[in-house]
Amino acid sequence: MGLSAGGRVPVAAFLRTSTSLLLLSLVLCLLGAARAGAADGQKPERQTATLTIDVGWSRSRQEVLVRAICTYTLPAHSRALATVRENGAPYCDGFDILREGKAAGWVGSSKSSANLTQKSPDTSAREKTVHGTYLPRRSGPQDVTISVNVKNLVKGMPAEAGFPTVWIVRVNAPKWSFGRTAGPVQTQTESAVVWRLDTAPAALERTAAVARSVSLSRSIRTTGPPSMRHQTRGEMLTVFAVAVAGIVAVTVFLVTGLAGAVVRRRWAVATLVLAVPVCLVGLAGVPAPLLSPNEAQIHFSLSANSTILPGFVWMPGPLLGLWLWYVLPVAGWWFSRRAVTGRPPSWWVLLVSCLSPLLAFPLMAAGGTMPGTGVWLSLGAWASLFAGVLLVRPLCTGAIRRWLPTGTALLWLVGVTYLLSRSPIMSDEDPKLTSLEVVAVMVCTWPTAAWLTSLVGPALRRPLRPVTRAVCFMLTWGMVTAPFVFARLASLSQKDLDLWATYRHPFFTGYAASPFIVLTVSGIVLQIAYLWRRGAMGDTGRAVEPVGRVLLVCAALTAYGSPSLRTLTMWGEAIAVLLVALASLFLLPPGSATAMARLRRVSRRGHARFMDRWLTTQLIWDTRADFQRSARAALVDDMTVSDFRDRWRDMAVPGRNDDPESRLRRAKRFALGTNAGRSPWTAGLVGALHAQLLALPWATYKAMTSGIVGADYFIPFHMDAMFQVLRFTHWALYGFVYGYFYALLRGLTPVGKAAWLMLAILPAEVLPMVTLTADPQYAVATSWTDMATGCIGVAGQTLVLLMLLGLWWEWSLARAAGMKWSQVRNFRRLSSITVPVGTVLVAGATAFATTVAGTWAQPELKSPTAVESPQAAQQSEPAR
Repeated sequence: MGLSAGGRVPVAAFLRTSTSLLLLSLVLCLLGAARAGAADGQKPERQTATLTIDVGWSRSRQEVLVRAICTYTLPAHSRALATVRENGAPYCDGFDILREGKAAGWVGSSKSSANLTQKSPDTSAREKTVHGTYLPRRSGPQDVTISVNVKNLVKGMPAEAGFPTVWIVRVNAPKWSFGRTAGPVQTQTESAVVWRLDTAPAALERTAAVARSVSLSRSIRTTGPPSMRHQTRGEMLTVFAVAVAGIVAVTVFLVTGLAGAVVRRRWAVATLVLAVPVCLVGLAGVPAPLLSPNEAQIHFSLSANSTILPGFVWMPGPLLGLWLWYVLPVAGWWFSRRAVTGRPPSWWVLLVSCLSPLLAFPLMAAGGTMPGTGVWLSLGAWASLFAGVLLVRPLCTGAIRRWLPTGTALLWLVGVTYLLSRSPIMSDEDPKLTSLEVVAVMVCTWPTAAWLTSLVGPALRRPLRPVTRAVCFMLTWGMVTAPFVFARLASLSQKDLDLWATYRHPFFTGYAASPFIVLTVSGIVLQIAYLWRRGAMGDTGRAVEPVGRVLLVCAALTAYGSPSLRTLTMWGEAIAVLLVALASLFLLPPGSATAMARLRRVSRRGHARFMDRWLTTQLIWDTRADFQRSARAALVDDMTVSDFRDRWRDMAVPGRNDDPESRLRRAKRFALGTNAGRSPWTAGLVGALHAQLLALPWATYKAMTSGIVGADYFIPFHMDAMFQVLRFTHWALYGFVYGYFYALLRGLTPVGKAAWLMLAILPAEVLPMVTLTADPQYAVATSWTDMATGCIGVAGQTLVLLMLLGLWWEWSLARAAGMKWSQVRNFRRLSSITVPVGTVLVAGATAFATTVAGTWAQPELKSPTAVESPQAAQQSEPAR
């Protein structure tokens, strides 16, 4: 019995233990199967992901910072994880930012690299993506709306691959006021709002149909300039009109000087009338607004190695291109012929100018571009109208009779070019044009070459022979259009296509800036040639003095970049051109060439006599003052009154007219106001050489570290390099004006004349820098500090250059007269020492400022996600 009992107990225990082990093994097998099933790609029922949007304020950048953190989990061995490893993490673009109801432009944004973490191959992986956005800086009330975009949130994240199907979207905005909230909110506090989104395939359409958004508001005052601005069409037209007003101001004096005194007033009015359509035509090709609401700014980079994306460069329309290439050059050609020859354009000139655009229509038709019936009817009606106007000419008298053919021809060209601009070959991006269509485009480009060729004769003071004129015309026309023709008609390989891609743009759209460039470069060359022919010792010439003003304006146009619609619609450049033009009228007073003709003819021997007379007069003036101070004691001791009177009378300043001070001033002007026997041309070359040598340090620095303003992919012939050279040598233009027109400049002494020239050109150097550093339309990162540093540095450079140039000129005048510099400048006087010492000090300060100002040469934005975390952004909140 004991045995049987003892035998039954172990058997029962064994059965219970075996059953327990069997059940445990079954459970473990089921768990393993479940894990294996998940490893084989079976996703859990509901995976949850989070999108946290932090809205804060950055004190350092003074901008609204929107920082998005996207985190989700991916099952091990899933297709979603394999896709992320192979292609990178999809971007969680699950929200839109609105500012004042419009899409908010961005100043700088970045997305961090995908942060994928996985502890072991059999565990799930965690993905984290961070994206930061700086909204444009704006002072005052801030209105920001965060709108959830469900379809963009799960774009590229299919649920069947293992991506999350439940999203928790949270908007954190401490210290912001929450306004209207749309959509079913899960939770909401005073600083956050949370939505729960079901993005499973069956529920995605229903979830996306519900709008979810929250409006945030806050009032902040910033100390920095705005970081975004849209330049409207009206503003650009106004700025362009300001620049044209400055150019016309100096052109009027040049035209009236060439035309003569008899018709001076008439030609001044005609020049002003011609300038009106120049401003109005800009309206036809300037975008309105310049940028679309989704774009932040045009990045006019000052960095030499940076490139401008084609999407950030606006292209004027073909109508503006045809105006710049045909209508205005034809009008200028007629105008210059009338001003130089005194005769109106002949009938054959008007006929050739008016019939040439008509050749484009049959050429286009032969090439496959058939104008519509309405175009032919419009041309017929337009021709009939102006033929009727010409028939009325015998009934008119006076100026109306003289100008009626020219005015009628100009209006005819306006109508024809308007119809021609609507042709697709004038603006079509397709480079597959036939040879006949290319010739049709070429027909509309010859007036620029004709105008420039017509000005060569007056510049060289002799008429060109027909053969020489034809060669100059063909060379000019070919140089302007050769890249376009070669890129369109030549059979090029893929490598050559990439090289010539710049010139395959439509001629009248991509090349619209070229006329300004061609006219500026050619105008500088023609002016130098004109002054060279009239730079002899006794030849004052006609209209020499207005040429100096135009040359100053050309130097102002090339001080920072290429003169194009892009730079002439920039406030700093336009105001600078206007101020330089007005200042040149004061620097070179009208009629100064006639008044100072005697000083320009003074030989070196005459200069020495004038210097001796002035030094003698100055010595007598100073001695008389010393005698006056010591006469009281001499009269008390042994000098009689009659001796005192005789000596006082003998020490009078030589001369009979005016008061003694005026006689002394006149002697000083004759002594220091001549070129010391040098011809104006020689003096101009000497001034240009020394100005360029003095400006060599910072001119080289700018050439190596910064590019020209307004450079883009549409500048033909690589003229950006040419304007880099012109920007490098524009200081030589200032020096040339100083030397060539030295006797005509306002001021008595070389330093005084240099000071007046400095005041005249200072706007051209400083004002564009204000725009390039503080105007968000052109600056990548606006800053008051960069503006102050840049303006002070440029002003210091201008001051140093011209003061040193004036001091050197004074030394050369003393040396030409066989005297020491100390005889001209009394270094024992404090006023004589402060000028050179102050110049040296300013030079040192300018060098330091230029070094410090390296930041404004290449402004860049810091990465928002790399700089600040959400906690740091909230901790840097300024006081209300």
